[in-house]
Amino acid sequence: MSADVDGRGRYSLLFRNPGYVRVFSAGLGSTLGSAVAGICLVWLVWADTHSALDIAYLGTAFLLSAMCFSVFGGTLVDRYDRRRLMVLSDVARAAAVGAVVVDLALWGFDLFVILGANIVIGAFTTMFNPAEQAVVPSLVSAELVADANGLVRSSRSTLQFLGASVGGVLIITLGPLVGIGLNVVTFLVSAALLTGMVVESPRRAATSEVGGARAYFADVSAGFRWLYQAKGFFQLTLSATFFNFCANIVGTFLVIFAAVVLHGSALLFAGLLAAEVAGGAIGSLLVGRTGAARWAGRAWTIPYGVVSGALAVVLAVAPSAPVAILILFCLGTLGGFAGTAWLTAAQLLVPTEMQGRYYGIDALGSIAILPAAEIGGALLIGFWGARMTYLVAGAVWLVAGFAFLGPRALWRLGYPPAPEDLASYRSAASVADTSRSPSGILSD
Repeated sequence: MSADVDGRGRYSLLFRNPGYVRVFSAGLGSTLGSAVAGICLVWLVWADTHSALDIAYLGTAFLLSAMCFSVFGGTLVDRYDRRRLMVLSDVARAAAVGAVVVDLALWGFDLFVILGANIVIGAFTTMFNPAEQAVVPSLVSAELVADANGLVRSSRSTLQFLGASVGGVLIITLGPLVGIGLNVVTFLVSAALLTGMVVESPRRAATSEVGGARAYFADVSAGFRWLYQAKGFFQLTLSATFFNFCANIVGTFLVIFAAVVLHGSALLFAGLLAAEVAGGAIGSLLVGRTGAARWAGRAWTIPYGVVSGALAVVLAVAPSAPVAILILFCLGTLGGFAGTAWLTAAQLLVPTEMQGRYYGIDALGSIAILPAAEIGGALLIGFWGARMTYLVAGAVWLVAGFAFLGPRALWRLGYPPAPEDLASYRSAASVADTSRSPSGILSD
């Protein structure tokens, strides 16, 4: 890349891209609304029930829905118009959140209505996310993908920082219902922005020629075969199962840790969340500056595995508000850096026509164990207490981080890939898809 488009010049190029601007802007609004609504819902459930299990059910409803629909949603992304799927997902999620607002306003707190809404939101989020992730590399050039991802994730983390803070203030001023209602508006604004976007959907021509349930499930099966043969990505998905399990225990029960262990209020809870997402904003931008996509496997395993696990242990060993805020900031930075490095490498290495299925299958592998983290964490907190549960989660996280330093394909995962890895990705793609599929990114 020439010097005149280094640094800020890259961002200038991105913001002159109308398609990218629409995706970027749509995500900002829905992220802000979701952040505000999320903290309001968690606090609402805790305030009404004082039950760790009920908080776990809130997250589990979303996760179980995501598990059931992730692979099928990802396959739809490879077969149908990605823009339309994103718009449909936003409208469906707005309707689900709107149902919660109406129920709370007319009949009061009902956990089952909230859980049902989370099921709908989870199902359509697992269709929206693969579509969005697959769209970005079709909108920008390869050398700008890391910066495009960094801007998206950093800006959204910044708004999550703002949303967490605003949510805490709304809880103690106007009430949580206002914060939840905001999310309805932001989802609809996102849908409106995406409606005018023009983006290529690589499998539409193939779908028009060969359709039906048999072809659809053949595509699902092809996605699994591709991931199994692409060893670096397969090993990363396995590692994410363990890392996300531990991270989810820490994140899900942060409200209890803040209230019971740190003896704080809703504002401290919001502050901890804000510190984490602020760190995520910084970590996401570092990938483009450091060229971490070249060593994405190490950028994933070391920060999000070993170092994050060690920090979680410290959080339990030295529980105080200042230490907790600093650690949550560091966890956010490491997670943002690792996640953006992985996503950039995936967008550049996974064939275009396989991306929806890859993201869907990866989501399934990454979140399959999370309901166990939700329910198991709640039971452990009831038996051991929040502090000991955090200590155990941190120790497991640390051990898993060291364990996944060993697999060689994951260690050398990066873009551009080693010759032997490039050959395996292309071979896997040729086995996974039929001749009717267009060329992927690797063969361009």
